Order: sequence, then structure tokens, then C-alpha cells
Amino acid sequence: MLRFSFLGFPVVIHWVFWLTMAMLGGGFYADTSEEMQRVLVWVVAGFLSIFIHELGHALTMRHYGAQQVHIVLHGFGGYANGIRRFSRTQDFFVSAAGPFFQIAAGVAMWWLVDEWPPQQVLGKYFMDKFINVSLFWAVLNLFPIIPLDGGHIMQAILGPRRQKIALIISMVCAVGFGIWALTIGQIFIVIFFAMFAFNNWKQWKGEPPTMMP
Repeated sequence: MLRFSFLGFPVVIHWVFWLTMAMLGGGFYADTSEEMQRVLVWVVAGFLSIFIHELGHALTMRHYGAQQVHIVLHGFGGYANGIRRFSRTQDFFVSAAGPFFQIAAGVAMWWLVDEWPPQQVLGKYFMDKFINVSLFWAVLNLFPIIPLDGGHIMQAILGPRRQKIALIISMVCAVGFGIWALTIGQIFIVIFFAMFAFNNWKQWKGEPPTMMP
């Protein structure tokens, strides 16, 4: 595992994160040095975008007084965590901060590409993939599905007395978006949504969710 500190936040990156990113970038099918370079550029672009996302959560947690805030990147993305209980309003903004930071970074990169188009092919590829990850994954994260940020935002809006309703909405959305992802051939996204729906169902029955890698 890679460990370092950024802006005072301890950061841990599991090796599975790099493997997952390489798989999503086409690492299984890269046969030439050029294709391998593109996979590497994709991994770097994806890492930076996801790290900015989690940094948004971490900074907002610190703003609300959370202690020992840290960032972890693992196989299916990442999370920021700290010691403090948040109010519903604070939880809303903590959850929304990650996608906001990520979308803002994607829009900024889009503007840079438009104003100063890169001359090198790999530079253009990096910027394009950074934009794609920042915008697509941030919007995906805003779906009202637990444990995505959109699911946490929904929970904050509905409050603790309506968590059963939040879980039902989450399950319906997870199944629906999973079917949509299947129709366009996005198998990884189908797997994610299936795991989310299964965990929501377990939580609805009062059982602890299955740990995701």
C-alpha cells in the first residue's frame, strides 16, 4: 500500500485501486507500448480525479471540525473518514463536496483544453480522460443509491426516521441503473449496482452490509 500525507491528511492507496484502474483503462488488452502508455496515462488521470473528489470530502469534514480525517483509495473508488458526528445539514454538504470538487476540476480542465490545446498526443489523451472521469463519475456518484454520495445526500434530506424509504429508493434505482448499464455493455457498472442493491436489501432487513473491496 502507498502511504503519504497531503495538506495534513494521511492518505492510503491500496494496490487493488491501481489494478482496478488499469483494468478499467483497458490493461487486459494492451499489447503495444503505445497502448500501455495510454493505460498508464488513464490510471494517472483517474487517480487525480478521484483523489480530488475525496479531498473535497476531507476538506469539508475538517471545516466542520472533524478530527483525524484521512483518505483511503481502494478497489472500487475511495472514501474520506474522520472522527465527528455531523448534523443533517453538515452531512449534506460533506457528501455533496466530493462530486462538486470533481466536477469543478473537470470543468476547469475542459476550459484549459479549449484555451490551450495540448500539442502532444498523450497530453491530449490525459486531459480528455481526466474530463471524462471527473464529469461522468461525479454524476454517477450523485445517483440516489446508498453508499454513493447521492445516497448519503438522500439520507440527509429524508432524515433518520425515513431510512427504510431511503433504502427502498436506493434499491429501485440500483436495479434500474444496473439494467441500463447492462444494455450498454458496462459490466463493471452492472457489478457495482448489483452489489449496492444487495447491500441495501441486507440493511433493509436489519443485517450488516457486506464489506466491499
